[in-house]
Amino acid sequence: MILEADVNIEGLNTANETGVPIMAHPPAIYSDNTLQQWLEAVLASSQKGIKLDFKSLKAVGPSLDLLGRLTKDGKVRRPVWINADILRGPNVPISIEVNATQFLALVQEKYPEATLSPGWTTLYIPLFPNSTYSRAMVEKMQGLVGALPQRVTFPVRAVMARAAWPHFSWLLGQSDRYSLTLWQGASDPVSVDDLLYIRDNCATHQIYYDLFEPVLSQFKLLAMNATRKRSYYTGGSLIPLLQLPGGDGLSVRWLVPDIQDNGTTVQLPDKEGMILLNTGLQELAAGDPVPIVQAPSGRALTLESCLLQLATHPGPWGIHLHIAEPTALRPSLATLARLSTLGQLPWPVWLGATVSHGSFAVPGHVAGTELLTAVSEVFPHVTVAPSWPEEVLASGYGERLLTDMLELCQGLWQPVSFQLQAGPLGQSMAGVVARLLAASPRATVTVEHSPAGGSYASVRTVLLAARAVDRTRVYYRLPQSYREDLLADVGRN
Repeated sequence: MILEADVNIEGLNTANETGVPIMAHPPAIYSDNTLQQWLEAVLASSQKGIKLDFKSLKAVGPSLDLLGRLTKDGKVRRPVWINADILRGPNVPISIEVNATQFLALVQEKYPEATLSPGWTTLYIPLFPNSTYSRAMVEKMQGLVGALPQRVTFPVRAVMARAAWPHFSWLLGQSDRYSLTLWQGASDPVSVDDLLYIRDNCATHQIYYDLFEPVLSQFKLLAMNATRKRSYYTGGSLIPLLQLPGGDGLSVRWLVPDIQDNGTTVQLPDKEGMILLNTGLQELAAGDPVPIVQAPSGRALTLESCLLQLATHPGPWGIHLHIAEPTALRPSLATLARLSTLGQLPWPVWLGATVSHGSFAVPGHVAGTELLTAVSEVFPHVTVAPSWPEEVLASGYGERLLTDMLELCQGLWQPVSFQLQAGPLGQSMAGVVARLLAASPRATVTVEHSPAGGSYASVRTVLLAARAVDRTRVYYRLPQSYREDLLADVGRN
């Protein structure tokens, strides 16, 4: 629990200005309580955390000096959050934010042990058109606080949060120091469904709530219901759906469904994991070609029918769509976009392809730039999962292959999971996995191997070495028996 206090300066911007921090929310500039009196009362009577909310830069320095003295005296032994709106946010026509540079500098100088709570000014008017947080707003905030050492919790107006979730999902992925605090304005019509969606799409420790009744009680009741239906952001992480926060990537398995009943029914998985769908294109006698899923049995089913069947039996699954034919790329993305709009795509989605680019330009594969352009233009809410052509991997993942792939994906807004083959990885220079993971805080690596590439013993050392780099951000696409062997080896080590 956190106790929040609005802090101003007594007589701010008048002849009576004293420089003394007081308990007052603008436009009030006088109060019966000083900040010192409030802090002393709270410290003596409560164990709750403290959040100081500043609307004026003048109040920040004296307040942090006071906190510093109390902390030095051993009186502050609890979380302290320092809050100010430092960027202009949604629907705000004028600049009323606290100076970001000066606010952040004061915290670094006077009370760096605090948790930062930097927010955006917002305006929300019920029944009127309202915009939400933009990608530019969120990226600008990351630019301000990304290099700071403190934990950061970003206050986000709850009524606007779900519409901007792609941006906040990106923001949370930039650092494990980050969290969100969802707050409700007094007249904001916050949707409990929106709150549940956000809770489902991140680790529970990444979200705090500052909500009014009855919304808070309704939300708590439903959040604790283990059997309720959940919906996941297509461009989000596999955490927490398939992997616990901080959990082992080896816990995620890949599943390849078959198609039955003369090509009309997809065989539903009986386990949780990533469902791998190899996608091509089928020409029709009339109309545009349609993307199809090609099963191991040789049968095929339209991608749309396959995904709709999976949606009617929702399970703990993610979708890994691998574009087996370059011409299927844009039609497949269009299908994803259409189903997402209809609410029929409630899982994380990876969009993978063997790509042709730079030093690994090989005819017959998807051009790397076209993959990224198509994703951006048609359906950007996916994890991109590029792989190198087998034709260039005879000597492993060399310097040029790595450099060209990293340059292709540099600055990509989407998460990326680089797809590596275990055999060539074993022939490569040291540091390949670490270098790919360093490309972005949200980057992952998926190591693939099949019996055609050799026995488990032939790649055992490579798989264990990849896991040693980062057990959370390395995944394994392996036959079941190989996965069991790796699990057994991990258990022995």
